Amino acid sequence: MAIRCSLPPSGVRGFSHVETLAALLILAIALPPALEALRPGLAGAASQRAYLSSQQRLKARMEEVLANDFRVLDAAAMAAGNSTSAPVAAYSDASGTPERRLTTIYRYDGSAQTATDTGLLRIRVTIEGSALALETLKAR
Repeated sequence: MAIRCSLPPSGVRGFSHVETLAALLILAIALPPALEALRPGLAGAASQRAYLSSQQRLKARMEEVLANDFRVLDAAAMAAGNSTSAPVAAYSDASGTPERRLTTIYRYDGSAQTATDTGLLRIRVTIEGSALALETLKAR
């Protein structure tokens, strides 16, 4: 039995070897810059994920603090020295905690810190070593 090899009809034509090599060369030249252009977007997504996680942690702590009665928060502020910079230990994370949340509570009169009870507290929750922070006021 003889094996016959038939060639396609002369009207049908496929890609030649040179055309295939040219297409691969174009892909090899164009693909690395295209992938490099995607890199900042992927890096941005990772940093945005960390930012959102930190924001959620701040919001959770702020809600935890605001759930307390004014008198409890005022007592905590006075125990911390009613300072604009000293964190209230009861509402701050322990020292050495990664992304430590610091909560500052002090009496406020609407324009500045005050020693007298005006019925208004300023509450600030920050992440240590970061510019991220949430601030609010709580009235009696």
